[in-house]
Amino acid sequence: MSTQIYYLSGTGNSLHVARELEKRLSETELIPIIKVLKNDRIETKAEIIGLVFPIHNLTVPVLVKRFLLKADLRSSKYIFAIATRFCSDAVFSIIDEILKKQGKLLDAYFSVEMPCTYIPIFTLPSQSEVERMENELQKRLDEIQIIVENKRIDREKDSPLVFVLGHILYPMITAYMFKFRFPGMARSFYVDSRCNGCGLCEKVCLSERIRMKNGKPEWSTDIDCVYCFACLHYCPVEAVQIEGRKTTIKGRYHHSEVKAIDIARQKQ
Repeated sequence: MSTQIYYLSGTGNSLHVARELEKRLSETELIPIIKVLKNDRIETKAEIIGLVFPIHNLTVPVLVKRFLLKADLRSSKYIFAIATRFCSDAVFSIIDEILKKQGKLLDAYFSVEMPCTYIPIFTLPSQSEVERMENELQKRLDEIQIIVENKRIDREKDSPLVFVLGHILYPMITAYMFKFRFPGMARSFYVDSRCNGCGLCEKVCLSERIRMKNGKPEWSTDIDCVYCFACLHYCPVEAVQIEGRKTTIKGRYHHSEVKAIDIARQKQ
């Protein structure tokens, strides 16, 4: 029973989850979404297809949507998705709407709690909180392994409160952020005096909009940012900042078992 897990990861959480699933499921191949997006058409031939991705702006990342629009999933027998932040089933409904065009739906979907890395608004969790999340993640992945191996249907619905948030309030916030807040933030990346010109930010940038010039990174205005925040969190001296977002005092996070080279390899 072959399995292909397609993943998108900016700060390592989703890659870590994909790797842990790979350990649990036999005949499993991990495939970076960034890599296959360069193809005009994406053909999948595995019996089981998995998607592992972060939540961007309360919804499915743009790159995951692009992947789904390109991917031919008709030969698969079972499709599941894992969001690496707790979310409403509205997130997975978006995926279902795309899959319907191929006569498919998600057979199972899950959301797991991983450290939030959106430091323009939120505070990073403490080390003890990170360890708690990891322990709970391992238990949840054991459960997901059984569900996927047995190809069980697992489509848990939201509670009434979460439904209202996920289907009514969050979409309005998402639309507002994409239209008004994100474009300005994409133009607000810079490096402070701590930058040593190592070029790591250029290597991990999933949108490939960073170019080194005279020993310093520059963010292109002609390429859309995908808000992976890899440049922000993997900078070894915490020199990458976002103007007006107090990132200088927010600290940084990336999964301890995922190195910068692992993020950069998604593009190869």
